[in-house]
Amino acid sequence: MILLRDFNKEKKIDRVWYDSANVVYSECKDNNDLKTVKVVFKKGQTYVYKKVDTNDYVMFVHGGIDGSNGKALNQFIKPKYECERVADTDMIQLNEELEKLKEEKKPTNL
Repeated sequence: MILLRDFNKEKKIDRVWYDSANVVYSECKDNNDLKTVKVVFKKGQTYVYKKVDTNDYVMFVHGGIDGSNGKALNQFIKPKYECERVADTDMIQLNEELEKLKEEKKPTNL
């Protein structure tokens, strides 16, 4: 389930935080029809999937048929695309970014 989604139009980067048993965050760089997708797991393990089809990316972000991002990752991304393990993500920094964005997106009562 999506906790927060932030799309940067200038950089064409879609950043998504999840309420999931395993998947914490994903970042998608729009390279036209095929995407580069970074996925971060609970303990900071980080993987980059290359040349991901837009439809498979959308299914992953929205949790596939049953709403599980982990299952959708296993079904739509892992078996189909080249993957590279990269340096672990600093989870403290990632959580700070999430809290900052939550504050920025919080509606203000006038």
